[in-house]
Amino acid sequence: MSIRYLIAAASVAFAALPDSANAQQQQYPWCTQGSAIHCYYMTRQQCQEAVDYHGFCIPNPDYSARSGSGRRQAPQ
Repeated sequence: MSIRYLIAAASVAFAALPDSANAQQQQYPWCTQGSAIHCYYMTRQQCQEAVDYHGFCIPNPDYSARSGSGRRQAPQ
């Protein structure tokens, strides 16, 4: 196996990894709060089913409903 092959394979594998900036763009309106806060829920019902008496649901303080762009806009 040549070093060129290893470098090419590593480059392809690295390019296939999810972009952390894109992963952070998705925000959900509901969070579970227990020992930590996890904001992965679109509805309060989903959140309540996940928490199952081991915490409680709170609105995501960082969530803002956006129209399409997927990017957070600076306050005016």
